[in-house]
Order: sequence, then structure tokens, then C-alpha cells
Amino acid sequence: MDIKVQGNQTISGVLTPSGSKNSAVAMVPASILFDEPVIFENVPDITDVVRLTGILEKLGSKITWDKKARTLKIDNSSLRFENLDSEDLGTMRGTSLLWGPMLARFGKVNFRELPGGCTLGFRTLSAHYEAFRALGVSVRETQTSANMDIKKASPASVLLSEMSPTATENVVMLATGIPGKTAIKGAASEPQVQDLCRFLIKCGAKIHGVGSNILTVEGGRVLRPKRHRLLFDHYEAATFLALAAATGGQMRVMGVEKGIFEPIGQVFSRFGINVRYDKKSAFITNGTTPKIGDFEEYKAMSIKAQPWPALPVDTLPLFIPLALAAPRGQVVFHNWMYDAGLFWTSELLKLGANVIMADPHRVIVTAGNALYGAKIEAPYIIRAVVALAMTAMIARGESTILNADALYRGHPHFAENLRRMGAKIEEIKN
Repeated sequence: MDIKVQGNQTISGVLTPSGSKNSAVAMVPASILFDEPVIFENVPDITDVVRLTGILEKLGSKITWDKKARTLKIDNSSLRFENLDSEDLGTMRGTSLLWGPMLARFGKVNFRELPGGCTLGFRTLSAHYEAFRALGVSVRETQTSANMDIKKASPASVLLSEMSPTATENVVMLATGIPGKTAIKGAASEPQVQDLCRFLIKCGAKIHGVGSNILTVEGGRVLRPKRHRLLFDHYEAATFLALAAATGGQMRVMGVEKGIFEPIGQVFSRFGINVRYDKKSAFITNGTTPKIGDFEEYKAMSIKAQPWPALPVDTLPLFIPLALAAPRGQVVFHNWMYDAGLFWTSELLKLGANVIMADPHRVIVTAGNALYGAKIEAPYIIRAVVALAMTAMIARGESTILNADALYRGHPHFAENLRRMGAKIEEIKN
């Protein structure tokens, strides 16, 4: 799918964000742990959830998804083990989250193909493998496949080699099925990890340290599914606040919890954008032009993604258009996690942006250039496509973003929401 975007737009409106994409791609696999129906509320209608529920249906699940009500009922009472291949897994890295609950339920995993995902460069799965091995799981992996079994597994102290949310979630789900106490050190503490832990606790799991970097799981307890509402998608909230900020509009995002959104809001403030909160929403007022620091030309501002509680790496691209919308100044954007996470910024050159790739992890953005519409190619990175669309909206003239399908892995009704806010944006089906 391509997207046609008109420039010189002002985006203003009210948004109720969907449920968290990252919570959803953990909760759906977590349902494997139960042999009774489980109901999730506030589930986003995105392609990643479609892919995961399709895999569960192949394994024998009965899926009832009311997309209008945003409720998803998963009945795994007839779940069975089957090998999974590339046709099942597709280009979705989140399918690695099936490993932990499948091991806990079936005692084995056989992926004939490894999960794909966004084109963010080399992304090793070693943190998952090492953690599983620390728990005694037999892991036989190749560059293209993974085979695991739990016959000799036992509780242990696990030190994660990186603060990976998916590795943390995988080990937590596996540990619930291993009798005894498992300690996970160096655990990720992102909101979606906390959401998963709180759901499992609600269902009878004993997990201590939620929100910290050390989690303790007392496994082997009987779990009973409880209805659970997914937290709001703070990435989607950041997206629409950034769209309004870059275009000089105003935006109110409902259901935002300040405690979750604060690390992202802090980065907005560095561009002179004040995100304010009331009891029910986060909002920005219109007419504020993004600015870069105090305009000292000899000193570039640095924006760096870091583990939670700090700016999530997936939201880093949203702030590049804010830098381009500023009248002058420089910003160094640092993606510490992925060695090709910012390569897509070369497409911004076609719009007239001054962007220099400093190394595989950093780009230097210099504000002040006039931007003009162009035909640009989207990478398979959700927020990068959003950033390209944002930049097209502040450019002069019309832009076409080719192959923008990655948008709908994380943003249901993206163009529809924007049109509601006065945007001129058109989806072109290929």
C-alpha cells in the first residue's frame, strides 16, 4: 500500500488511542498458558495481532474477535502442538514470544523458520537462547531455525544479556511453568512488561519486583484466566502529539497515564513543546513552533533512546520531523540498540532535509532547509513510516510514500484518524 500526503498541513483534534501493540503481542501468546477461555479488552486491530491469532487458530484455538468492541476471546482448551514454518510466522519478530508459553504448555518448540520483523538491522535472539539455557532448556538453533525442549529445565537465577522486553516476557512466561523460584536479573521494565506481569498475577502467578530490573517468579502455580484490559498505546499517543506539534496544531489524547507517558513528554519539552496533563488526557496547544535548544549553532542537541524509564527506542523517529520543523539548530539522534535503525533517514534527503548519517547508530539533523514533496520509499519500520508521513506534511507540495504497509502493524486506522483531524492523506492499494 502507498500513501499520498499533501504538504503544508496543520493537524489538530482529539484521539482515543488503541490498546498497546506491544502489550497485545505478548498477551496473545500468554493465552497459551491457559486451557480455559481468556478475554482481553482494548485489543488493537493491527496486522501483528491478526498474524498471532492466525497461528493460534492453526494450533487449534477458537478465536472470537469483536473488533468494534475491541474484545478478543481466545479459547485454547483444544490447543495442540504443531511445527511452525515461515508461512505461519511471516515477517513478525513478535512470534518469538510464542516460545516461553509453548515450552510451558507443551514442553517443546520447533520453529522451522525464525521470526522476522522490522528492518532494523541485525537483531540477535541470543538473549532469549541464553536465558532459556540458564533454566536448563535444551536449545538447538541455526541461522534459520530453533528447536527447544524443557525436559531438564529447573528454576535458576537468570542474568539477561540485554534489557530486552521480549526476552524478559519470554522468560517470565516460561518461568510460570517451572516449579520453584526463578530470578530474572537485568529485566526490562517497559510498560508492556509490567502489563503482562500484572495480568499473570491476576491469573494466580506469583511475580515480585514488577517495574524493576529484578523479577522473581514462583513457578508451578495453577493459573486461571482473568479478563484483562490492555493499557493504552503510549507510542500511538506520542505519534499524534508529535504530528500536531510538527504541523503547528493542537492535540488531546484521551486515556493517557502521566506516569507512563512522562519519559516521552520530557523529550517533547526539549523541543519547546509542553505536554500537559489532566485527569483524563495529555494535550498540547496550537501555535508552538518546535525549537532546538537555545539555538547555539556550535552545540548540537542530543536525543538518545534508552531503556525504560527513558525514551523508548521505537519512538525515536517521531522526533526527527520536529527537528526538521524547527527554524534552525542541530540534533544528534542516537539509536543505541539497532545498527541500521536510522538508515531510512536517507529518504528524507529526497524531501530536501539536511540529514547526515554519522555512523550506523547516529544521524545529525540540521534544521532550516526548505522541504518539498517527493516520492519516497518506506522501510519496514512502523515509526519510520510515521516520521516520513510527518515530514511530508510539513513539506511544500504532494508526497507519495511507497510500500507503507508497516504502518498497520502498529497503527489501526492511521489515515482515517488523520482525515478526521483535517489531514489530506490518501491510501492507495497496490
